[in-house]
Amino acid sequence: MFSWNTCLLVMMLGAVAGMFINWGIYNLAWNKRPISPWGPLPEGISNRGWNTRIPILGWLRLKSETRTHGYHFWVRPLWIELGMTVFFGFCYSHYSNLVEQLGVEESSQLIWVQLVPFLCLACLLCIATFIDFDERMIPDEVTVFGTLLALVIAAFLPESRLLDLTSLESGQVVYLHAHSPKSWFVWTTEPRALLYAMGMLGFWGLASMPKLCTLRYGFLKGARFMLASVLRPRRKSLGKGERRRRKPFSMTTAIATGCMLGWAMLYAIWSNGTAEQWESLLSAVIGMTAGLVLVWGVRIIGQIALRQEAMGFGDVTLMAMIGAFLGWQAVMVTFFLAPFAGVIIGIIQAITRRENEMAFGPYLSLAALVVVLFWESIWIRITPALEQYVDALPFVLMVGLSAMGGMLFAWRLIKEKILA
Repeated sequence: MFSWNTCLLVMMLGAVAGMFINWGIYNLAWNKRPISPWGPLPEGISNRGWNTRIPILGWLRLKSETRTHGYHFWVRPLWIELGMTVFFGFCYSHYSNLVEQLGVEESSQLIWVQLVPFLCLACLLCIATFIDFDERMIPDEVTVFGTLLALVIAAFLPESRLLDLTSLESGQVVYLHAHSPKSWFVWTTEPRALLYAMGMLGFWGLASMPKLCTLRYGFLKGARFMLASVLRPRRKSLGKGERRRRKPFSMTTAIATGCMLGWAMLYAIWSNGTAEQWESLLSAVIGMTAGLVLVWGVRIIGQIALRQEAMGFGDVTLMAMIGAFLGWQAVMVTFFLAPFAGVIIGIIQAITRRENEMAFGPYLSLAALVVVLFWESIWIRITPALEQYVDALPFVLMVGLSAMGGMLFAWRLIKEKILA
């Protein structure tokens, strides 16, 4: 099953992927920097040799640009490409061993169907992580593209979903769906299932669009302001001959186009696709919505309780992307694992740098990767609880979010009244 020749080839692809990750880090950020050899040339440098585009080794050739980019600017990109090389090889070994233990037919095909989508997710998370470290923001170009890519993969590669390992005892491979570990919904072939999926995709699109939201002047005016900030119509103060300078943002246009294509894909899969395709796609849409609503709820409650921004909206769209790739079960585990790493790093950061703010996106990304790589043991442990309480989970989360809001509110009062 495992082949060293194939592993070396996968590791080479990991080095190439690391090269494009570095391009994304420096060219998708808000403050773009001409550091990547695949990006534009910086001022003062006329050309770069072809060997600077060789993964890993190319950064050693770029050491001469230290005066332009800063001292040791090349160290982190080099380690990213080297790390992705090792990571790709490790993931190939992991999935080879996993599929070999399953003992299923067409195991070589299952390795790649499971491996390639996970590596795509890992690359997107890596770009988001380092941009968030640098700028405390996650670009929509990463999360929006990743979410739409996850839905396409779910529709046409239903075998890419996480495995329901508790059902392997019967000798068949069972993939995770939105109602696992219980049986699949019986009503998903009805038209209302299609309407639910379209509504959730539209909700994601509206939430992800750049817009202005305010209720300061009432609900109706707030809705008008939000609609105007999305459409950016022509100003009434312009003359008849003046050109319209305001147009919808390019990201707004991309999201709207993606939603319309997504609706068409949902209808096509629901009406003409196989049962496995529709189950996979609907599960991805539900996972996307679960990630979006969970982190958005934490953001709103934290902002109300603390009177300051608790989480950026980039974390919301990032968790939606993770949910579209992995499903809502993995989203829940990811969300509850991420704070452990965040608290430890945050304490160290507060002591060493005297900083209270920290980027939470990197810890969500790290937790998502850990969840996938250790999914076998995680799923076996959480399955008994889900079998009993999966239908009551939305109410449990509502109670948990309310309790969290009360604790944050109490903590704010303690800081203002006692610790101040």
